[in-house]
Amino acid sequence: MDFNKLDVSIKEEISSCFDNYSNVLGGKNPFLKMIEDIREIKPNPLLNKTGTFHTSNVKVTLNKVMYKDTYTALFEAIRREEKNGDMLNGTSPKEYKTTMNMMRTLKSVTITFESKENENETFSFPILDTSEEKKTKTTFVFKAIFFYNLNEAKKALNYNA
Repeated sequence: MDFNKLDVSIKEEISSCFDNYSNVLGGKNPFLKMIEDIREIKPNPLLNKTGTFHTSNVKVTLNKVMYKDTYTALFEAIRREEKNGDMLNGTSPKEYKTTMNMMRTLKSVTITFESKENENETFSFPILDTSEEKKTKTTFVFKAIFFYNLNEAKKALNYNA
């Protein structure tokens, strides 16, 4: 997904979210450093058995542990969403069942980021956006932090309405 191709209202919403999140962490550079640190952790930090992992300036906690098969289903669903605009379009019956199970599992999962420098400064967001019935999508913030190129986060942080 290209940030520049989004609607202006969506760009403004995402930009304000990213500004708030970066302020919690102490600015744009610590926020971008956190994203880089997350990308460097191998295996993927979302698969940590405790649901918690640390970067240089942030403690990240999932309120529910994610397993490899759920992560794989999420990754494939994101790829389909980017191609077709929907997680479920063009799926075989087996893929449909796997994707629906992943959506049921992750719909209540939130990721909390806690600054190590500023005590009690946190922000959190869900992995899936279930605001529209029958149109579940992955949140842009989640994709920008864990999947997209770092440039997408930079575009969102530097966006001026």
